[in-house]
Amino acid sequence: AVVSTQSTGKVGVSAQNIHEKASGAYTGEMSCAMALDCGASYTILGHSERRHVFSEGNGQIGAKTAAALASGLVVIACIGEKEEEREGGKTMDVCVEQLITF
Repeated sequence: AVVSTQSTGKVGVSAQNIHEKASGAYTGEMSCAMALDCGASYTILGHSERRHVFSEGNGQIGAKTAAALASGLVVIACIGEKEEEREGGKTMDVCVEQLITF
């Protein structure tokens, strides 16, 4: 594994993202099994960049969450509104909708 076996337990390793499918040809993506094999205990899901640049919606993030939890990874949930949503007074609506996904 990538993580040293001499770890003090004070630092955790996280995958920046995972794919919801356990296997298949998903170039550039990491499965939960791959993250675990590298020593990760966590994964970060819901990044604004993944939402806005890669068009990941709440459904896909929910599927990734289910896959991560089923594999034993702990999910670090990212939520947040865009500037125009904040300026439009929609912060709570957007954040609650994203949070329900997890």
